[in-house]
Amino acid sequence: MLSFVAASLAVLLMPGPTNTILAGSGGATGFRRAAALPVAEAVGYSIAVGAFLAASSFLSTVPFALPTLKAIAAVWLLITAYTLWRQPVVPDLTERRGAFVRVLVTTLLNPKAMLVGTVLIPGMAGDRQGLAAAVFVGLSILAGIGWVALGSLLPKSVRRYSYKGAALVVLGFSIAAAASAGQL
Repeated sequence: MLSFVAASLAVLLMPGPTNTILAGSGGATGFRRAAALPVAEAVGYSIAVGAFLAASSFLSTVPFALPTLKAIAAVWLLITAYTLWRQPVVPDLTERRGAFVRVLVTTLLNPKAMLVGTVLIPGMAGDRQGLAAAVFVGLSILAGIGWVALGSLLPKSVRRYSYKGAALVVLGFSIAAAASAGQL
């Protein structure tokens, strides 16, 4: 279990689309306003990892399944980048709810969930897989809080550009996902 925790932390602390949105939100709105977003990440990972665990044997037999998922993720990330670019720095309540949904859906489509649900957890003994999934989700909340905190520590002169910077990074992830989908 210790090696699973170490691998999970490495996966969760690695920069990616969800972490970029968390840091961007922390920078733009501050820690307190963005503090609920790691819950959206945890819900997204709970659903996605569970789905990948259930479908892992099916995914390996359908050649177009993974490229299709990557293409869907690429489109979602492109939409997210556009939305972040247009996002006001201090969003109102409706826009903060939108941020929650954006983190949730981005996490559902995050390749990290696929890695955890098809490689890390299935590699464990069957009786420990449920515990491993719960540990991963708990660790995702801690890592998410860390990313929000990191964004909130940006200098005030940079914070007003948090969403635009996050948009550019997410656009890069969209391009990478599209290129990856086209290669398979």
